[in-house]
Amino acid sequence: MDTDKFSVYDDIRSKLLAGGIPAKEIAFIRDADTEIKKKELFAKVRAGQVRVLLGSTAKMGAGTNVQTRLAASHDLDCPWRPGDLEQRAGRIVRQGNQNKDVYIYRYVTESSFDSYLWQTVENKQRFISQIMTSKSPVRSCDDVDEAALSYAEIKALCAGDK
Repeated sequence: MDTDKFSVYDDIRSKLLAGGIPAKEIAFIRDADTEIKKKELFAKVRAGQVRVLLGSTAKMGAGTNVQTRLAASHDLDCPWRPGDLEQRAGRIVRQGNQNKDVYIYRYVTESSFDSYLWQTVENKQRFISQIMTSKSPVRSCDDVDEAALSYAEIKALCAGDK
């Protein structure tokens, strides 16, 4: 790890190593810089040879079919679009996963910009839900769908509203 510059990926990797996960079972999507390398990496994940795969939504979004053995997904940030959260969840909550139960963890920092981000995603999801259900968009919404409620709960945690 480069001591002059902090990398969340390197930090997580060092903690996983300290926790006893062998280095060969931890991979970064950024290292698969060709389609062939990506296919090889995804095959290792599906076979259980790689237990932890780290990457961004952009790098591990559509076309990432590694769900066979996934047990948990960890979101370290809040994206600007509700669809990106759906895309992340779609990597694990998916047909073909051998695990009956899967877990999605979302990390936030209390009293930080995270609260604003989750508020923004919540508002966008409310608007999208109103459009998709043919309800006219208005300033207030009595009927909140499950996704918007989930985003609201995360936002409340960021704000210290437990």
